[in-house]
Parts: sequence; structure tokens; C-alpha cells
Amino acid sequence: MDFFEVINNRYSYRGTFTDEKLSDEEISLILKSAIAAPSGMNIKTTSYIAITDEDIINKLGKIIKGNGTKTAPFVLVLLTEDKSGISSMNFEIENYSAACQNILLSVTALGCATVWTDGILRAKEINDAVRFLLNIPQNKTIRAVLPIGKPTKDGEPKEKKPIEELVVFNTY
Repeated sequence: MDFFEVINNRYSYRGTFTDEKLSDEEISLILKSAIAAPSGMNIKTTSYIAITDEDIINKLGKIIKGNGTKTAPFVLVLLTEDKSGISSMNFEIENYSAACQNILLSVTALGCATVWTDGILRAKEINDAVRFLLNIPQNKTIRAVLPIGKPTKDGEPKEKKPIEELVVFNTY
């Protein structure tokens, strides 16, 4: 799949996954793509918890329901840390978003699927339960949980709005 096919074929997958494990090479490619994302002023504010342990994934799936987490062979948790003291500017959101997009695209390129799960983490009880399960320090913000694997059913990207509805040239 070429680069633009990957972009246009990416979709959010909320179903279950097959039993097929990701290879160490596939996991490495996904992690390297995350780390290769741009970072404001090169201040690395994003870190990751890469989970392959079935027991931990099952427990995480009981906390985060409905997005296939329980059946994923690999789950990636994205964390950020406020490092605004270094430059007086905070790039947490930009940095983690760029990393997440790289992950989503690399997952698609590998023939796998995922969904960017973040909204449910805003619920204090869910956030606290994930933090406790994964022993996440208080100075880290849990930004997203990405269940990753081979989907049990095909998915398709949702139709996008035409360029004319979203883009103006030169001035508004």
C-alpha cells in the first residue's frame, strides 16, 4: 500500500480481533513510527506503555468496554507529561496527536486495525482504574488507549466531506 492509500484506507475499528499475535518486528515498526513523530521544540512529552501481556490486556478491556481492547493482542497506551518549564510552552497535545496519527497510519500499513480511544479516559473512575492497573505515575496524563490487531471483520473508512466544504484558498 502506498502512502496515500494508507491515509485513505485508515478507519476506526471497534470490533474484536483475531487470535493472531503481532510479530516483534510489527510492534517495533509501530513504536518507531510513534517515536518518529514531530515534537514541538524537540521536547519529547509523549511516552508509551506497550502491552502484550494477555492478563493485563484482559483487565484493561474490562475497564475500557466496547472498543475491542479485551481481544487485542497488543495495546498501546499514550501518556504525556507537562514539560512547559523547559521552554515556557506546552506541546503535550500537539506531540501526542502527531504520534497517535503516525501509529494509526503504521497500523493500517501493516494490515492491522485500531481505534483512537480517548474520550472514555476523561471519566475520572475509568482514568483512575487504568492508572492503578498500569501503575502510571501522577505526573503523566493518560491520553489514549489503542487496541491493535488483525480485525475479525473488514472495515471501511467513513466518507469524508469534499475539499470544497472544508478548504478555502488565500483568504476566508
